[in-house]
Amino acid sequence: MRWRSPEQIRRRRRQRALRLRAVALSGGKPAPQLYLVAERSVPMDADLHPAHRQAADWLILLREEPEDAPTLARFEAWLDEDASHARAWASVSEVFDLLGQAEPELASHWREAQRQDDATAPPLSDLRPTPKSRTPRWMRSRRTAVRSAGAAVAAALALAWIAPSAVIHAQADHRTGAGEMTTLALADGSQVQLGPDSAIAVDYAKGQRHVRLLAGQAWFEVERDPDAPFRVQSGDVRTTVLGTGFDVRQIGDTTSVAVAHGRVRVLDQGIAPSTARELTAGHWVRIDGDHLVEDGRSNPALVGAWREGRVVAHNRPIAEVIDELRPWYGGRILLTNSDLGQQRMDGVYDARNPQAALRALVGEAGGTVRQITPWLIVIS
Repeated sequence: MRWRSPEQIRRRRRQRALRLRAVALSGGKPAPQLYLVAERSVPMDADLHPAHRQAADWLILLREEPEDAPTLARFEAWLDEDASHARAWASVSEVFDLLGQAEPELASHWREAQRQDDATAPPLSDLRPTPKSRTPRWMRSRRTAVRSAGAAVAAALALAWIAPSAVIHAQADHRTGAGEMTTLALADGSQVQLGPDSAIAVDYAKGQRHVRLLAGQAWFEVERDPDAPFRVQSGDVRTTVLGTGFDVRQIGDTTSVAVAHGRVRVLDQGIAPSTARELTAGHWVRIDGDHLVEDGRSNPALVGAWREGRVVAHNRPIAEVIDELRPWYGGRILLTNSDLGQQRMDGVYDARNPQAALRALVGEAGGTVRQITPWLIVIS
């Protein structure tokens, strides 16, 4: 056997993970989007339908708790919510065919589901445990089966994080990891503070001041220069300033902008320029991938509270607060109770201790937080 250094082994594993991730995202077919997405200003996970991300979470959880009745019940309820969930489950599960873990009889269901469109999707009963045996054979709690699935689960987690990270790494000039923050001085004297799990690309060529937020969130203190407006691009949303302090956050396909002092102009480039908004101190705006807009006012002193390791909730849905805590945790956070996620809460949470913050947040609403593994938290 040829000897390889630890670095060579890690490199080969990363390359294989990227290939598997590409196939998984395309439903088992060659996946050019792994390369095309490098031309876009959002991480690959933002391109995925939420149902696919949820299906990946369910696949991991069901392998961790294959005989847990409440977990199976919540999974079936999730399948029933929307026909797209069954197709997403079929597509995401296909990756385990590649890893040699899936049963042939289930693989045929997965491939059949992928060939169906919205009107002809297969019955959900074909994709869930049968009445005779509510737990599929590939989920039964045989210790040997769970052990053999462990490598596949670890690989799936690696794919979910390595591929988007590789794409962002290729574009980013500056980036941070989970729970990390850093402060940068740009060429004109402007300051950028990057939040956890965040990345930016900087372009100061030809007298322009242009920053792309590739992932996460960032705080900007901008030096005034009327001849060179400072612009921050996040997806389709462009924020233009002359001199101010403001916060930009990207979660999935949603961009939020909040102003602590000064004035900014926010334009959604996916719709008419006449819809641009000017924000002053205390104003915030949130624009999602469907170009739906929310706006409001908050205490300017609380804008960018994450810079001090705090997440502030004022009548915010629990699911939204969880999303803000995700970059502070080095693993996966799975919310299995949509009703719980819609409850609104008030509070200030310590983002530097995300596990404790989640327990405080969810406990107030009567939910539970379970640490399934060091890299998986389940909230129900």
